[in-house]
Amino acid sequence: MFWLLAQQTLNGLVMGLVYALLALGLTISFGIGRVINFAHGELYMLGAFFTYLAAERVGYLGGIAVALVAMAIAGVMTDRLVLRPLRNRRASIWAPFLATLAVSLVVQNGALAVFGPDPYLLSSPYAYEPIVLAGLVITKQDILIAVVAGLATLLLTVFIKRGKYGLAMRAVARDRQTAALMGIDIDRVYILTFGLSAVLAGLAGALVAPKATVDPFMGRMALLKGLSVVILGGLGNIPGAILGGLVLGVAEALGAGFISAAYKDAIGYALMVLVLLFRPEGLLGRRMRRA
Repeated sequence: MFWLLAQQTLNGLVMGLVYALLALGLTISFGIGRVINFAHGELYMLGAFFTYLAAERVGYLGGIAVALVAMAIAGVMTDRLVLRPLRNRRASIWAPFLATLAVSLVVQNGALAVFGPDPYLLSSPYAYEPIVLAGLVITKQDILIAVVAGLATLLLTVFIKRGKYGLAMRAVARDRQTAALMGIDIDRVYILTFGLSAVLAGLAGALVAPKATVDPFMGRMALLKGLSVVILGGLGNIPGAILGGLVLGVAEALGAGFISAAYKDAIGYALMVLVLLFRPEGLLGRRMRRA
């Protein structure tokens, strides 16, 4: 029983880091850009497909690098072509949500037209090489996920807390008008925000794809997982997104190991409901003062 608990917890922590990457992208797009990006799941899907296509020529790790560049461009294009015109026109607060939902449907149907509905297998030299550590089994792909996702999370946290542009992003998140009066280039901050958000989503898709399959519909569940983690941790809260991802990953893994894999998703969503009942602001979110 102890070894099963330890094994499932380890598996859950690895998957939780992937969820954290997804949630971090959503967190910075909402916390700074004030947009819940409903195309985030499709960016995750595109990250997996770009890796799949590039891996045939430059290998799996090279494919990830190519995919990240492509995702940065996709994030910038989403802001320049879709979100910036809405900001300039002072559109309704709902307009960016509806626009990104439309983008998600266009991208999903475009991928369906190009690749078809059948799943693809993304091969990785690390996916099927198990390592036994103190009785626990972990693949090299899991180690790669843990290292890369953990490093990306750490770098993003340091960048937001200490970096020059990170400080500018925090200023814009707090008060856009005051930040502009202080000489901060608001448009550049938004470019960086949505570029980073897309890179995080694409990285999550590239890392987890060898453990599953790649298809045009894989972004649907990724978006739901990312939103669940953001709600669990607290809207716009970076440490909360990391904690929420780990909590959801472990909860799903323990549920799959001790109850049934068929109820894995239901267990995760039930956990989200429980958190919302007792802490509506999320695990690390701040309570809103009522007038």
